[in-house]
Amino acid sequence: MFGKAFKGELGLAATFWKFGFIGIVIFGALVSFFAKMLNGYLQGRSVYNFFMHNFHFVYSDKMSIFWVLCYYSAAIWMVFYTLYIVKGVWISAGTYEKSRWLAFFARLFISLLAAFYLYTFPVIKLF
Repeated sequence: MFGKAFKGELGLAATFWKFGFIGIVIFGALVSFFAKMLNGYLQGRSVYNFFMHNFHFVYSDKMSIFWVLCYYSAAIWMVFYTLYIVKGVWISAGTYEKSRWLAFFARLFISLLAAFYLYTFPVIKLF
């Protein structure tokens, strides 16, 4: 199902709403949640600085490692998912024959949504 959506082989409505809009919003909320949980541990410091001063193999807080892994893996997945689904909606809108206006607005809206989520991405300093 995801493969067809990424290739633009599904209908425009399914690709845009199910995978585009809902998928990007869910990924954005997930990344924001992980960033908030990680910021509770970092307290304004970078990830590198936090682990250089607070990390010990036995005594360190395991949840801080968990939230770092969750945040960075979700952030990488969100970037790739967003780029692939924008491509899928773009191709699906190109083959949509019922209304050129709907195809145009689907392309415009998914591009603006992707730009908004990637621009307002909660960035955690690595170094």
